[in-house]
Amino acid sequence: MDRLILASLLFLACTKEPEVAVCGLQAASKPVLLEGKREVALSVGARLMPSDRIEAKGFALLECFGGALRVLDDEKVTVGDLKESKIEATTIPRFVLKDGQPVKATMLAPSMMPRYSDNRFTPASAFSAGNEPTSADYFKAFFTPNGIENMASAPREDGPVKLPPPSQRVRVARIHAGPLGQGGARLEVDDEVVFAETDDLATAALPEGHTYELGATVRLVLPDGAEATLIRDGVELELEGPMDLRLR
Repeated sequence: MDRLILASLLFLACTKEPEVAVCGLQAASKPVLLEGKREVALSVGARLMPSDRIEAKGFALLECFGGALRVLDDEKVTVGDLKESKIEATTIPRFVLKDGQPVKATMLAPSMMPRYSDNRFTPASAFSAGNEPTSADYFKAFFTPNGIENMASAPREDGPVKLPPPSQRVRVARIHAGPLGQGGARLEVDDEVVFAETDDLATAALPEGHTYELGATVRLVLPDGAEATLIRDGVELELEGPMDLRLR
């Protein structure tokens, strides 16, 4: 009996709690790779676990579920080691646009976890034949509507097979890479990068040196050092990071 009790205690001591996602991949200018036995590309909108070791090949924005934001620039990190994954705080000041001017917002946003998906990976068949994905592959996967999902069939997920027809399903909006839409305000990115998000949760990373149509964009995130000019109805507004700006 004593041995059985001891074995039970050892089993309980060695059993680890399952990991819980702490951040999400909000936007990326180039693929973000998850290290492991083989490197795989994460989908924009993926939930990230503390043990995930990721490599951003360009700019990427992580949105952590305690409210913090973390910008990556061509670097490798372990998600759980980031201070942003452990705190409940705003790390980039939040603003709302009122009467054409940014006004500081003091309230911390609720957890962003429901905006992100457990469907985390870019299917290997989404890329062209050959050892290395092409720049065209990157564009299709990250900058076209539902690009990753449309380029290949993802592995079947666990869950019910018989579902109601699409017209009767409740649509759940999730962060995904997609176009911002045409028309509307314009943004001239003068320095670094600006991250944009639309009302249907499509996101894009907008590198410096170009002017972009913002379409249905409702949010802009400017990291520290980023500079941009917002042009609305012929009026120019100079923006300078760090800033998490809600346009409406």
